[in-house]
Amino acid sequence: MKPLQGKIAVVTGASRGAGRGIAYQLGSAGATVYVTGRSVKGSTTDNRPETIEETADGVTLRGGKGIAIQCDHTRSSDVRKLFERIGREQGRIDILVNSVFGGSESSLPSGDGRHFWERPLEHWDAMMVAGPQAYLLTTRYAVPLMTKHQKGLIVNLTFFIKDQISSNLYYDLAMNAINRMTRGMAKELQEYNVSAVAVCPGWMRTERVIDSGFGPKDGAKETTAYVGRAVLALATDTTVSKFSGETLMVAELAKKYGFTDVNGTQPLPFEG
Repeated sequence: MKPLQGKIAVVTGASRGAGRGIAYQLGSAGATVYVTGRSVKGSTTDNRPETIEETADGVTLRGGKGIAIQCDHTRSSDVRKLFERIGREQGRIDILVNSVFGGSESSLPSGDGRHFWERPLEHWDAMMVAGPQAYLLTTRYAVPLMTKHQKGLIVNLTFFIKDQISSNLYYDLAMNAINRMTRGMAKELQEYNVSAVAVCPGWMRTERVIDSGFGPKDGAKETTAYVGRAVLALATDTTVSKFSGETLMVAELAKKYGFTDVNGTQPLPFEG
C-alpha cells in the first residue's frame, strides 16, 4: 500500500508552481488531493496556460486521486463552500498545503522603483491578501475538519533568507507574517494533535521562471518536485509534531529525510 493511501489532502494555488509539484508528490504516494485555484479550462489567470484540471489529472496519473475545485482563496464565500463540500464528501482533512500567492502576477503595476515608497500599494495588497490573509482564511475553514478527528498537518509555503531582507520589504513582510502565523497556529492547535509548519523552498524552476529564461546557472536550481518531496516526507513522518511551529528549509529537510531532487542532487538553500 502506498504511504498516503486513504489520506485526504488539499493543496491550494495548485494550478502551477510549487502547488502543482506538491500535489503531484502527494498523489504519487496515493493521496486523494483536492487541487484548488482560480485557473480552470477556458478561464486561466495572469495569461498563463496551466489549470487546476491539468494538475488534478497529473495527480491521478501518478496513482492518487485528483479532484479540481475552482476557488479564490481571498474570498470567504469560496473558501467556505470548498470545505463544506470536502466535509460532505470526505468528512475530514489529513493534510492542508497553503500555496497561494498573488505578488508575482504580471498584471500588477510596475511602480517607479525598487524602494518601498516607490512601489504601488497594489503590491502590498497582492502579497498580503493573496498570501498570509488567504492562508489564514483557508486554514480557518479547514481546521474543524482536522480537530474533530484529533489529527492533521498544515503546511504553509513561505520564503526567507536568514539575516537578510528577502527580495523587497513588502514581500519580506508577507513571508515573515506567514512564518509568525505558523508559530501561532501550532500553539493553538497543539491540544488537538494538529501540527503546523512553514516550508521554505529555494529558487524553483517554476513554469513562470522557465518561461522567463532563468535556469540553474542563474540560481534557479530546484524543480517543484523538490519541495513536493519535502512535504511528502513531513506528511509521512509519524513524529512530525516535533517540528510544529517551525520554519523549515527544503534543503535541510532533504538532508534529514534523505530525499533528492529529480536529478539526484540536494540543492543548497538559496542565499540571494
